[in-house]
Amino acid sequence: MKPQTHAKLIELREKTGKEYGKLVQKLLAIALLETEVDRLVERSIQGIDLDVMIAGQRYGFEVKTCEEDEIRLGAKDHEGLKRQIAEGAEPYLAVLGGGLLAEWAFVRYHPGELPTGKNLSFFRLRPYRNRELERRVRAAFEQTIERHTTTAIYDRQSGLDKLLDAYPARKLA
Repeated sequence: MKPQTHAKLIELREKTGKEYGKLVQKLLAIALLETEVDRLVERSIQGIDLDVMIAGQRYGFEVKTCEEDEIRLGAKDHEGLKRQIAEGAEPYLAVLGGGLLAEWAFVRYHPGELPTGKNLSFFRLRPYRNRELERRVRAAFEQTIERHTTTAIYDRQSGLDKLLDAYPARKLA
């Protein structure tokens, strides 16, 4: 990640507090839409966070942000990801760490392999990563952060929702 992108994410975290994760989720949705996905459903309230169709393949993303190099999955996260499997989607954790060298990690979910309620290090998640998805979103996410951080800070989720509405591939849940 470029240092200026990292700096904007720090500013976003500091100015938005607990809303940061939802804002980053919407910014990731915009970045994915910029890569010309077939369809994207972003959910801010209930269910899997992002339901995306890319070249005829369906993906379900549970989006996680963290300040350290660890994430924690709750029972609700596991249930949502398992439901994606039952519905024919490939389930993933989309994880953005807080470090200067942090990038998006798209981690394929396999039921029973990741514990509930325990801290998981990024190192442990490495074998499950999908580098192709990560490459797909890298430049688009940096451009999205550059263009839309001010909207995220001042207009919050409703401002980003207006931006999302401009994309024909975005569908409502």
